[in-house]
Amino acid sequence: MTKRREPNGTEYAPPRGMSFLLAIHIIWALGAALFIARQQRIPASAGIWIILVLLLPIVGTLLYILAGYRRRNSGPTPPTADGEPLEHLIFRGCGTRSTNFNHIEILHNGNNAFTALITSLQRATRSIHMEYYIFRDDRIGRTIADILIRKARAGVEVRLLYDAIGSWKLGQKMLRRMHEAGIHTAACRPVRFPWFTPEVARRNHRKIVVTDGKVAYIGGINIAKYYLDGNYMGKWRDEHLRLEGDAVADLQRLFLADWARSRGESLDPGLHIAPHTIRERLTIQLAWSEEGASRTTLAEAFAALIIRARQRVRVCSPYFLPPVLILDALRLAAHSGVRVQVMIPTSSDSRLTDIVSDSYIEDILDAGVEIYRYDNGFLHAKSAIIDDHTAWIGTANMDYRSLVDNLEVTAFIRSERIARQLARSFDDDLASCVKIDRASWHPPLWRRTLGDIVRLASPLM
Repeated sequence: MTKRREPNGTEYAPPRGMSFLLAIHIIWALGAALFIARQQRIPASAGIWIILVLLLPIVGTLLYILAGYRRRNSGPTPPTADGEPLEHLIFRGCGTRSTNFNHIEILHNGNNAFTALITSLQRATRSIHMEYYIFRDDRIGRTIADILIRKARAGVEVRLLYDAIGSWKLGQKMLRRMHEAGIHTAACRPVRFPWFTPEVARRNHRKIVVTDGKVAYIGGINIAKYYLDGNYMGKWRDEHLRLEGDAVADLQRLFLADWARSRGESLDPGLHIAPHTIRERLTIQLAWSEEGASRTTLAEAFAALIIRARQRVRVCSPYFLPPVLILDALRLAAHSGVRVQVMIPTSSDSRLTDIVSDSYIEDILDAGVEIYRYDNGFLHAKSAIIDDHTAWIGTANMDYRSLVDNLEVTAFIRSERIARQLARSFDDDLASCVKIDRASWHPPLWRRTLGDIVRLASPLM
């Protein structure tokens, strides 16, 4: 035990209990720091977590378990797929192949999406499978619920999977009405105190609907009335897809896998995938992110397409805190002479996220990327167009939360017709944007400083 001499000449030794606690503190902190350094492969993220654990060993360790810990991919790698590099990349992560016979309707904004969805729900005769991050007990939520209840009472198999955090406003009264009508529901990753797990921070952000195994929906629109009416941020600008054809089978399988994981009930895909008569040549490949081999597939696919661009890249995202892989891809494309345009909202529903997002703007402006801020409501679309021949629409934002943590799904579309249609919408939206010029980009010093500091924690946001 180390002693020190007081000014009056007496010797003072710390209590034995204090020395013991200090030793436990050091051992715990060092052990946790070594584990984090081994498990976290992003240096900035590892550094933030290690500092937190060294300062607050118990609290920092618990937070790391909840929000930072990620399992290493250990599952078998799918066999090599034939085809072009993007197809191989997605097949390696998700096991899905390109599908060639499909029909797509692009549904701009909530009014088009809900009109088409309600029509499909009303026409369903065998099954309705729905998976949403947000399902609210409001005007549009009750309208959808009433249709589901009528269909269930008519003998249609209805299953609803919702995220326990995103759909926290889905009340017990509505759920009870559904259950009484025979609707099967499941909450994805519920929070149960005090039994926290790392999955608590990784939410199911997918939006999937499959009716009769023939018609599917995917995109950025949840079940909430603000997609129709707007809210304090104004009207919501979004993109959604209605699909028929080969790609529907992959979305149906994904829903069934999520259902089995959340409800513990395995359903036979063969009984829920229906034949179709689509003969239109349109290539779609579905990709997603979740624990396992597909964890980084979306981020890698986004980066691969951006780097391969030759003329123009157009990207829409409501949140812009891109992982290093995406940030470097945007810079590389711009440095290579490709016109790169990124559209983000003037402000999102998270002020802190906006401040951190600002810290990325200077970086990509210096690389020659064009930044546009949508000023006609809230831009919520998660889409991109590459060289007018390839596009993606899905649920993943350009941030760590979507591309590293959450369960997401995106449709990659290889079609000049669809890409040009989306490109026209993007260019039309530019009229509602304010372009950010490098010369005039001078946010207040406090905002830049706070953004640079909080940006260090962007992998945790």
